[in-house]
Amino acid sequence: MSSIELTLTQAEFATQQCPKPSDSTLERAIDGSLTGIVTYIKLANGEYQTYSRFEEDEWVFPANQGTKATKASALKLNFATISDTRMKRMAKWVVWSKMKEDLAVASLLGILSHLKSYFQWVLSSDTTATHGLTAFTSNAYVKYVNTLTSKQKGEIKPLAAGTKTVKFLALENLYRYCKAFDFVKENPWSESSASEQAGMVGEAHKETIGKPKTPIIPDGVLIPLCQFTKSYLDKADEILTLREKLETFVPTVKYASNQATQKRKYLQTISTEYQKLDDLNDDLFVLRDSCIFWLLLTTGMRIHEVLGIKRGAYRSETRDDITYYYIETVSEKTHTGLAEWIAPEIATQAIDILGRLSVPLQAQLERDLVKAKSKNSHAEVHRLEQISDHICLAKSQKTNSISILSGIAITERRLPNLCKQIGSDWNLSSHQFRRTFANYAVHSELGDLRALKDHFKHWSITMTTLYAFNDNLDSELFEELLQEKYLVEEEIKQDWFELDTPITGGAMAQKIMQVRKDGELIKVFGSLSDMAKAFSSSIPIRSTGLGWCTNDDECKCGKPDSCESGIVDKRHLPYWGGLLVQQMKLMQLDDIGEAGRAAAQKGMERCEKVLTALGIDIEAMKQEINQREHIEVINV
Repeated sequence: MSSIELTLTQAEFATQQCPKPSDSTLERAIDGSLTGIVTYIKLANGEYQTYSRFEEDEWVFPANQGTKATKASALKLNFATISDTRMKRMAKWVVWSKMKEDLAVASLLGILSHLKSYFQWVLSSDTTATHGLTAFTSNAYVKYVNTLTSKQKGEIKPLAAGTKTVKFLALENLYRYCKAFDFVKENPWSESSASEQAGMVGEAHKETIGKPKTPIIPDGVLIPLCQFTKSYLDKADEILTLREKLETFVPTVKYASNQATQKRKYLQTISTEYQKLDDLNDDLFVLRDSCIFWLLLTTGMRIHEVLGIKRGAYRSETRDDITYYYIETVSEKTHTGLAEWIAPEIATQAIDILGRLSVPLQAQLERDLVKAKSKNSHAEVHRLEQISDHICLAKSQKTNSISILSGIAITERRLPNLCKQIGSDWNLSSHQFRRTFANYAVHSELGDLRALKDHFKHWSITMTTLYAFNDNLDSELFEELLQEKYLVEEEIKQDWFELDTPITGGAMAQKIMQVRKDGELIKVFGSLSDMAKAFSSSIPIRSTGLGWCTNDDECKCGKPDSCESGIVDKRHLPYWGGLLVQQMKLMQLDDIGEAGRAAAQKGMERCEKVLTALGIDIEAMKQEINQREHIEVINV
């Protein structure tokens, strides 16, 4: 676009806007005479700024059409790489039709990409290009796609069924929208579908919908990451104070290289930790990434939602002496406006730190905005206004312009760099945090806060209730919490019915052990897994800390090892092992009297009974405890 952009009045815009898809516009698309504006913005004065037209080979979308994580390059559709004129016209018509169905830019990019792949394959053979889209050529394309592979973590693998499905959907889109083009002869598969052609049927289809594909970040990775990133949040004030002092430092020499030397020497006089400017800059990046890490982990937000947070965009609310924080941002996936996420206090600390980090970039943005307005550069004004006052700003090294951080850069480079800092090769990415969040929230509700309880103390049924009854909160996240709850509960109950899984407890535990040994009953259900699902679907589950309670009336006896509704399994070994240590220490005391000693002995026998039932060698455990805790057990 030129530095001084022309705008259109409402009347001019109405005459130049590309008409909606119809039979008459389709005829013009076929013969190449269809023209008109396809992307634009409406200015504050009521006029329109054109971004791209149908007849152009590149369609550019305004910044507000993407998410905050969308790069500028991902706001462009490039038709120029389609060499065949007829195919280019079909691609434009399909994309234009999908635009009128309100598909997101990212979806349009995917549709165009798969159309390009198909057209490239068609043009590789004169015979295929001549025949066009038929059932025969479509079958040939399926066979071709089935030969394709992808490289994942250095390993060559066939394309996943989901990937093949979206490739085959390109043919269905052509048949749906472009029947009037002479290239499209017949339905690619009249009695089938893209998903069936990709193999997403039967058990393969069940696998894709029954199990989450996104892994949970394992504790062995997550805990060190939390410790490492939290250490940066703790020293954020120190790092930012140093940067602010450097920004106010005025070099007394002329050349840039000499100025850098002066700055480095000045840094050494105000800091004992940093001897080089690059070291401080590296830590500023790690501090930023650490803040994003905690926002992803403690809220369940997607990366574009984190990148859309503005400075100070949170509020607090106290209920029953517990303070809940609510972070406000925009979800492009499920909301057209603002939404809120519940968060612990550490998330608000991360927002404040990121706000402070972005101060110099915000200052440059405001200067750039003034320049853009003076030049009547409406597109640049719109772009800058869309990102102003956000906490995740970045500066381009090539153009020196301010933009929102790239979601791809965070996922593909910055988050893996955090793993590198702790010596882990885990392939960390932003989408893993949402499921990890849901998994921790569910364990919290079940009474098990796992390793991060200090930070996630309000992840409980109270939180999920708040999500269920607050329309401003991310409803899709609540659904994911419920889905994860179902998966965790199913995993726990499936273990109960495994023959080699030791469990103990009251009548419920005894009944389960009896059922799982019944070979005839297993034959009736077809498999042990199906039988477990049938029996466990009606069993409520709630943690008591020492075991599971299956009483839906919320029994509070606290004795799952003996209560008729109680079950204790291998997940509770650490608790019972800890209780055994406590009883052994009590037995060592000489001032608890006979009653106290008898109570300790009774408690120790209770622990021994449970641990033995769970397959533990008690004498070996006692010996290990003696060596570790230096306890001398007194038997009575």
